[in-house]
Amino acid sequence: MDLKEKIKNHDDFSLKFNDAPFKDNGILNPGWAEPTYDDFFERMVDIPVLLNQSTVLPMTALQHDLDMLTADVELDSQRDANGRSTPLTENELEPGMDRKQLIAQPLQAKTIISDNFLEENIEGEDFLTTYMNLLADAMGPAFERWGIFSDPNGTIGTGEGSGYKMTTGILPQLKTIASDNDKEAQGIAKLVYKDHVGQGILDAIETYIDQDGNIKNATCVLPPQIYAKLMIEIARDKETDLGDAVFQDGNITKILGIEITADDILRNTRNGYDRMQFTDGVYKGNGTYVDKMKYGFIGQPANIVFGMMREFDIKNQWDIDVLGYKVALLCKGDAKILWDQDTLCVPFTMNNE
Repeated sequence: MDLKEKIKNHDDFSLKFNDAPFKDNGILNPGWAEPTYDDFFERMVDIPVLLNQSTVLPMTALQHDLDMLTADVELDSQRDANGRSTPLTENELEPGMDRKQLIAQPLQAKTIISDNFLEENIEGEDFLTTYMNLLADAMGPAFERWGIFSDPNGTIGTGEGSGYKMTTGILPQLKTIASDNDKEAQGIAKLVYKDHVGQGILDAIETYIDQDGNIKNATCVLPPQIYAKLMIEIARDKETDLGDAVFQDGNITKILGIEITADDILRNTRNGYDRMQFTDGVYKGNGTYVDKMKYGFIGQPANIVFGMMREFDIKNQWDIDVLGYKVALLCKGDAKILWDQDTLCVPFTMNNE
């Protein structure tokens, strides 16, 4: 019985995505389906801006080492002052080496696919693709949020998944960097109030440059509310070409050479990150709590790594009470920052100063 017939009969079924959906003889493995993992994976990361810009690594093992190597050299002459050839220089510089590890955490999610959706689409030529795209479009934003806000020390709110306790995500990693006084990297820029968004972003970009962040191809990804306030601030100054362009088109491209984009996934926080502690605008773990928080990120997009195991299980069970299929999605993943100086969190509060 093929998949369409199973659905029409309200039978339970499972789908798997992996690198080898076919047997050696070309027959599809039982319970495995096309589109392949890569199709599902690409669709999943297409919508979330930060996830799409970041390094998204399909993992082939539960632990994946991210080895980082840097080399710096000084140039010596091949000739001495008299023009004679010199031996090989003794000015040998050791390369810099560091390692981060992705440890794939087991995660699950459950949703409902209604009978109306199935009836309207099941006879379509690309039904399975439509079905999988629906799930991928939901999974991408959830995975980005999880990678950003996961924190074993966080406070899971009502309706939020328990997976936020499973790993140390991007924001707590940046908090650790900010708390290390021995590092030049700041991790978290100074707090920006909603009535000073433009100046706050300029100050954050300056902080990123000062901490030796790589400016080439750097981006600034903002929550949509903050992006809108930035555009309004610039549009009010219509005596400039940039102000006119924003006022007419509602669009900006770069500030100080850094591309500015909005990511709707950053609209809301999770796991207690709606507030953070600051002292005189600087992140301090023992500071005063500020609420109504939102977070943007400046830096090299590829410096944030989201890892996900190259295997998805999708289990579908018909439920008369919901008049549709209950769908369980099973996956494993993790998220890491590579170089401390190449990612900076910009904390915003929706309060006025």
